[in-house]
Amino acid sequence: MFESGFLRIFSWRGVPVRLHWTLPLGAFLFGGWSLAPMFWLGFVLLVFLHELGHAVLVTRLRHRVVAIDITGFGGMCRWSGAATPIERAIISWGGVLAQLAALAVAASLAIAMPGLRHGPAASLLSVFLHTNLWLIGLNLLPLPPLDGATAWRIIPLLRRRGALADLRRALLPWPTRARRPSPRARDERPSPPAQPRNDRGMAPKELADLLRDIGNQARNARNDKHRRR
Repeated sequence: MFESGFLRIFSWRGVPVRLHWTLPLGAFLFGGWSLAPMFWLGFVLLVFLHELGHAVLVTRLRHRVVAIDITGFGGMCRWSGAATPIERAIISWGGVLAQLAALAVAASLAIAMPGLRHGPAASLLSVFLHTNLWLIGLNLLPLPPLDGATAWRIIPLLRRRGALADLRRALLPWPTRARRPSPRARDERPSPPAQPRNDRGMAPKELADLLRDIGNQARNARNDKHRRR
């Protein structure tokens, strides 16, 4: 059903963002079959943010995002890559985390500017508050094809031995910059090997300098003797 019938509207980092023909039907359905343009706009933005959350984590884990699709019954982040089970669980949490961030921003605006709860912006604000909460709960149900079917697998995965190391490698796929050693660490470094010494206990460079000084003193003494004559 969602393999065709899309309209590409723009690109995000080279990834096409597409709208499906079922979008108006879904907007009417979730809007209570009423004419509510601001609600429809908020619904589309919320679905886009959800799929963008998935796309950001897919990119962060060095996989390839193919497309971001927005339909009348949700959205899809199409991606490819040989992801590990723990990486798939992390990606599944991306949409809900993006929704929680949008919820925090909307709640802050509602508290800071109470006037937004009335007038044309009220419907838009309601999407990011009430509808957003409802969709978060729905998406976290452990039933396919909802995100919860994969997202909650992260709990048994983290109980395995070495799971925290796998999680750290998944979230930090790029090598970190080497830290400069602390002064204490520099002091604890092993000292360089001593230069080889002769039988008198001197290094070759020290012996050469000593011989040079002796030669200079002898030459100066001869010059002084010739001048006194």
